Amino acid sequence: MPNEYLSSQQDRTWSLFVGVMMWMPAELDAYLERSADLRHAEYGVLRCLSLIEDREIHMSRLAATANVTPSHLSRIVGRLEKRGLLARSADPADARKILARLTTSGAQLLTEVEPGYVAEVRARVFELLDPQQVDQLEDLAEAILTPLRSECVDLLPPRSARADHG
Repeated sequence: MPNEYLSSQQDRTWSLFVGVMMWMPAELDAYLERSADLRHAEYGVLRCLSLIEDREIHMSRLAATANVTPSHLSRIVGRLEKRGLLARSADPADARKILARLTTSGAQLLTEVEPGYVAEVRARVFELLDPQQVDQLEDLAEAILTPLRSECVDLLPPRSARADHG
């Protein structure tokens, strides 16, 4: 019979991982609120759209990729649409489906906010790790995320040469 409990190392590791998942978004959310009046979920939607070749995706796929419910995505998209950062339209191939598209203003806002966001991420993660730990973090994150949401991994650019540590 398998052990019903995590080992002490597994429990500690899981608790640390949960702490990172809870507190890192909160810290980044605070930065985004101050600098661009954006919530982290809104930034995530804009960034997701910016990674897609045509900067356009079906709302249902965007909800799955951004890990939000369709109703939550609808509220996020509504706020972003009011600010002119993205636009919704019927899919010409199937009018029952709605497309979300990153606007020029949305792309411009991302261009403006990204340097500060990157600085926050760098200070809170990458400056605390040596290059080997960064490689390990990439490997671990991909190993965990791929079975959960391979479509999220598929949106990312391919792995670069391991010598590039930024």
